[in-house]
Amino acid sequence: MSDPAHYLKPRNRHRLPVWGLAAVLTLGAAWLGREALLQGERQEEAQQQAERLRAGLRPKPVPKPSRSELDIQRRWAALQSERAFDWYPIFNALEQASSDDIELLEFAPDKGGKRLVLRGEARDVAALLSYAESLAEQPAFGQVYLSHHKGKASGSLQTVTFEIRTSLNE
Repeated sequence: MSDPAHYLKPRNRHRLPVWGLAAVLTLGAAWLGREALLQGERQEEAQQQAERLRAGLRPKPVPKPSRSELDIQRRWAALQSERAFDWYPIFNALEQASSDDIELLEFAPDKGGKRLVLRGEARDVAALLSYAESLAEQPAFGQVYLSHHKGKASGSLQTVTFEIRTSLNE
């Protein structure tokens, strides 16, 4: 049954190392294949995350406001600028310059142009000029000038109507 010549053949000395090398190479190939798959999955996740980030960076479309919304925004902006305006220096300066001979009838500020128009009546021209000088001395006002004045008779009383214009200092 068995061939006795088989026993006479010398044994192959390199058989075990060859099989060991083949096993190591097979395990290494399996490990490298697994790592390649994991790397591919990581790459795909990174691309998806990059797409999400790009989508987050794109500006969102802003709807165009209607006319009524624009009007409401304009009103709110006007109210906010009105509330933010510092009235105290102006009223304090007017109070410091006040006189018993002057009656202010109209106070018309132009906050955007930083101007103020005062209209009223004075007892006489000397009182009016004195009032204009005292307004010019106030630090809240600059370039105070009398734009016009006119005598007015109401019964037996003679008064002078006037308009004073001034710029507002910061």
